[in-house]
Amino acid sequence: MRRVRAAVLLAALAAVTLAHAGPASVALSGRVRGASGAHPVYVALWQREGFLERPARQTRFTPGAAPDFRFDVPPGAWALSAFEDKNDNGVLDMGLFGPKEPSGFWRPFTAWRRPKFDDVAATVTHDSAGADITLK
Repeated sequence: MRRVRAAVLLAALAAVTLAHAGPASVALSGRVRGASGAHPVYVALWQREGFLERPARQTRFTPGAAPDFRFDVPPGAWALSAFEDKNDNGVLDMGLFGPKEPSGFWRPFTAWRRPKFDDVAATVTHDSAGADITLK
């Protein structure tokens, strides 16, 4: 009888723990705004480690395609960036005062320096459908 009670108690504890645990993954989705439609658009998903060096994931949209994106990610801190590749070389070209091509982050960044992860990242704990990025 004690074994049965112990098993029931353990099952109840496991159920409560699972009920309070967050989702294994969340959807981070949005749209890139401000693109001309004449050039490819790239959207990159970033983690703290490798920020602005190695995106965790990247998506390329062909010219004229609707730049609606979705990434399924574990809950945590994430940053999103996008750029319109006007010369079709696959990289965001930089000039002396910043990007030469239209670009932007999910969380707007306007300082005259290279952004840090915390400047443009957000903590995502549930599905976020409004992660829009405006290119400037």
